[in-house]
Amino acid sequence: MRSWKSRSRSKMQTLETRTRLLQGAQLTQLLLGAILCLTIASHTQTSAEAAGGRASGPGAETSEGAGTSSASAASTAISSDESGDPSSATAFSSLAQVSSLLPEASALSATSGLVEPYLDGYATSNVTTQIGTHAYLPCRVKQLGNKSVSWIRLRDGHILTVDRAVFIADQRFLAIKQPDKYWTLQIKYVQARDAGSYECQVSTEPKVSARVQLQVVVPRTEILGEPDRYVKAGSNVVLRCIVRGALEPPTFIMWYHGAEQLAADSRRHRTQLDPNLPEASGEGQSTIGSLIIESAKKRDTGNYTCSPSNSPSATVTLNIINGESSASAVTSSAATTRAYALSILALLLSVILIGVGHRT
Repeated sequence: MRSWKSRSRSKMQTLETRTRLLQGAQLTQLLLGAILCLTIASHTQTSAEAAGGRASGPGAETSEGAGTSSASAASTAISSDESGDPSSATAFSSLAQVSSLLPEASALSATSGLVEPYLDGYATSNVTTQIGTHAYLPCRVKQLGNKSVSWIRLRDGHILTVDRAVFIADQRFLAIKQPDKYWTLQIKYVQARDAGSYECQVSTEPKVSARVQLQVVVPRTEILGEPDRYVKAGSNVVLRCIVRGALEPPTFIMWYHGAEQLAADSRRHRTQLDPNLPEASGEGQSTIGSLIIESAKKRDTGNYTCSPSNSPSATVTLNIINGESSASAVTSSAATTRAYALSILALLLSVILIGVGHRT
C-alpha cells in the first residue's frame, strides 16, 4: 500500500512538472507574439508617415484630394516595399529574426520548467548481501541542480551522509557519486545489525525520497559429529566443517589447532574443499571443508577450529587415547559412573518402599 502511494505521488509530481512546462512554453509564445505584433504596427506606422510626407505638396488640398493622396500614399508604401525600401527591409528582417527565435525560446522554456529533481526508479527497493561483504544501496536522481542528496538510517533517524560529507563516526559508511547520476551509499564489511531500512532524500519542498531495504544473510557453520571426540592413537581422523545458507561458497576454509594455523598440505595433515553440494532438503547448496589427520598421535589432542572466508567459525575438541590402557581407563570410568547411578536409584526405591510399609 505504501509503495502504491509513493508511486502515485511520483506520478503526480511528474504531471505537475509537465503542466508547468506547458504553461511556460505557452507564456513564452504569447510574449513573442506580442513583440511580433508591436514590430508590425511600428513598421506600418513608419511607412504610412513616410508616404504621407512624400504625397503632400505646396498649397492646401480638398478632402477629396486628401483621400486621393492617402490612397496614393498607401500605394506608394506598398510599391516602396516591393521596390526594396531600406526601412521596410530592416523591419521585415527584424520580424524574421524574431520568428527564428521561437524554437529556441520554446526550448529555453522547456529547460527552465524541469528545475525540480526527481528519482528514477521504484519508491522502495531491496538489496541482499552477505555478512562480511560490501553493500551498495542505489539512489538515482535526475535534474538535481543545486539540491542536496542525503542518506538516512530509519531505525534511529541518523543522518549518515549529505552529498559526499559523512555524518557518522562509523567509517564503514561512504557516499559515492557515480557518473550515471547514482548517489550510492556504500557499507563496508556488513554486519548483521546493519540490516533494515535506509532512505535517500533530495532537499526539495516537499521532499523527494526513496527507501532501500537491506537484508543481511548470515551463513551457518558447524563441524559434523559430537563436540568432543575420542580417537585411538595411530588411527586416521577426518573432521568435516559444513557451511550452509551462503549466497556464494567460501573461497577457502582455514583450519587451526589451538592458535596454530595448519598447512593445507603437510606430511600429516591434509585439507579438502567440496563446494556447491546440494542440501538434503533440496533448498540451496552447501560447502564442506575437511581436515584429514593421518596416524593421530597424543600431541594431536586439543581444539580444532574451521574458519571459512565468509561465515563464522566452529570448534571441536579432539582427544587422542594412548593404547588399550587409556581406552580401558575411559571404559572403567564410564562403568563406575553407571554403577553409581544405579546405586542412587536403588536407594531411592528403598526409601519409597519403607514409607509405604509404615503407612500400612
